[in-house]
Amino acid sequence: MGNPETALTRLGRRLSEEQEALLGRRAHDADARERFVDAALALRAARRPAIARPALGAAALAALAALAACALLVVLGRRPLTLQIGAGEAARVGDAGAWIATPPGQAIPLRFSDGTSFQLAPETKLRVASVASSGARIVLEDGAVQASVVHRPGARWLVDSGPFEVLVTGTRFDVRWSPATEELVVTLAEGSVAVSGPFVGHGLAVRAGQTLRVLRRQASIELRDSEVPDSAPPRPSTSADAARIEAPAPADSAPSPGGAPPVPGAPPPPPPRAVSPPHAARPSWRELSASGKFKEALAAAEREGFAALCDTGNAADLRSLADAARLAGDAPRAIAALTALRRRFPGDEHAAEAAFLLGVIAFDAQGEHARSARWFRAYLDERPRGRLAREAAGRLIEALERSRSRAEAQEAARRYLKAYPSGPHAEMAKAIAGE
Repeated sequence: MGNPETALTRLGRRLSEEQEALLGRRAHDADARERFVDAALALRAARRPAIARPALGAAALAALAALAACALLVVLGRRPLTLQIGAGEAARVGDAGAWIATPPGQAIPLRFSDGTSFQLAPETKLRVASVASSGARIVLEDGAVQASVVHRPGARWLVDSGPFEVLVTGTRFDVRWSPATEELVVTLAEGSVAVSGPFVGHGLAVRAGQTLRVLRRQASIELRDSEVPDSAPPRPSTSADAARIEAPAPADSAPSPGGAPPVPGAPPPPPPRAVSPPHAARPSWRELSASGKFKEALAAAEREGFAALCDTGNAADLRSLADAARLAGDAPRAIAALTALRRRFPGDEHAAEAAFLLGVIAFDAQGEHARSARWFRAYLDERPRGRLAREAAGRLIEALERSRSRAEAQEAARRYLKAYPSGPHAEMAKAIAGE
């Protein structure tokens, strides 16, 4: 029958090798997964021998079984989520690449195995670009969806709408995109999302109770509290309220300020002096900007001294000041803050991102496409692998194309496709590169 310990050692070695192969360069190889499962099943069978094992053999088996269980959990945890399109008898299993178009008057649900769901409104076009264990990338081509994303450790969901990207970890929100008008509307019911794209910049936070509306063609952006009824319904009166209601006293018998009855023929008492409430401190421009009140934040910064803030603020303050001005629609003030940021803090991450934002303003707000191309190039030169590199590379193609630099646009498009073959600007890059 052979030495069982030697056989178990060989089996454990085989399991370890298959685990390393599966979790290493062959992590997505179906054959590697099958070999690992075969090894795990063989080890499971080896734990039920007909004869008793020595104590050492039992310990070895337990250790190997634990290794198999842990590795199998890792493998199962890395499996992509599954998804179902539709409900009831019309439901079908979907996968990455699924394209869905809802007919007029009919909404269709899209449900993932982790509990996340997307409700597609009528006349919506949507594509499931990719699916992973951590989430999926959804491309909303036209229409509206209502999303309910389950919060899990490491969760990552992306909703691409035209040139905009909505990053989600766990929340409830609505997103609407119209390619005809280039309008994006994101409304948050719970949690928060980070929106990136033209004029918005990178990672603009939209929180519960807020609505973001972007009109790209008009270079217009608005972040406000979601609409609520103008007034609350009247509160029902209670017995305590009724007890406080008193009939008005007759005019000729009104008590005097001192409490004594009025003297006949005496002049009427002076009206009571109004007492002003204590003066409440105004919120700072930083607080107003953080709450999405950008116009109020800019006005507060003007009161404090905008030029002085540009000369004395730190890098983070200048970035926030520029964002407040930019999102309030004041391009000159935003440029002043971003220029001060680059002059005073060269080499800082915020200074590099200031170059990107200067490119966004030049393109979206001023229509100066050649200048915007220079700023996008500046960012890519300073941060070739920065967090805005993909968006800067895509915006560079647009800027070069609009400035009629055809040869440079084609070269930029080829570089983009090599680095980001499935990026949000990939289709445009293919058209310009002629691929």
